[in-house]
Amino acid sequence: MPAEAVLQFFFAAIVLVVAYAVRGTTGFGGQAIAVPLLALIMPLQVVVPAITALTALSSFTYWRRDRNKIAWGEILRLLPFTLLGVLAGLYVFQRVDPATLTRAFGVFVILYALFSLRRAEAPARPPRHARVIGSVLSTISGALGAIFGAAAGPLYVIYFNLLQYEKEAFRATVTTILMFQALARIAGYAQLGFYDNTVLLLIVAGLPLMLIGARLGGMLGGRINQFWFDRCVAALLLVSGVALLVK
Repeated sequence: MPAEAVLQFFFAAIVLVVAYAVRGTTGFGGQAIAVPLLALIMPLQVVVPAITALTALSSFTYWRRDRNKIAWGEILRLLPFTLLGVLAGLYVFQRVDPATLTRAFGVFVILYALFSLRRAEAPARPPRHARVIGSVLSTISGALGAIFGAAAGPLYVIYFNLLQYEKEAFRATVTTILMFQALARIAGYAQLGFYDNTVLLLIVAGLPLMLIGARLGGMLGGRINQFWFDRCVAALLLVSGVALLVK
């Protein structure tokens, strides 16, 4: 095997373990880390469908463990808006160059992350129209997730931060809504013919790495108190925004 291929293999392995360790700790962020980095060495049309499938599998493992902490009322209320966004995003995914929108979204996430770091010092009450905001963000998240494969989580994080969920309910609920969104995206990518042999091979090779990362993240998540959890989420939003900006 050529030296360059070996380096790419180890790079991809490290990226997947780190990405899903982060996701296991916070409930989101795996795709925001994995997609931009893996896209440096693989085509985006390969990376996005593969990482979406791995994310759905990782979400299922968390769902089984934390299902009693999920805010199901919020999931059911947001799901129709999410699916509407996914349908719109799938249409755009195969027709539009997303570079400009990706950078604009990255700027938005960075600004919100900076706001969240300040807000962690003195939490405010949820805004009056938080549910309306959640519906809009859920629709946009579904669309952006289908287009970029790495932009869905931060918008849900913004919404559940506004509702001030404690960390366990926050992580379980974000993970669950992202699992449903990922399943809808998988169905769409399959219908569009993106799951070829190369993508399936990446999924099979990445599965054990995802499980290792998820296990590490689950161990770390229970050891972080609420104050540092809020700060870690804000910091991860900042990293996600930078990753999207330079993608």
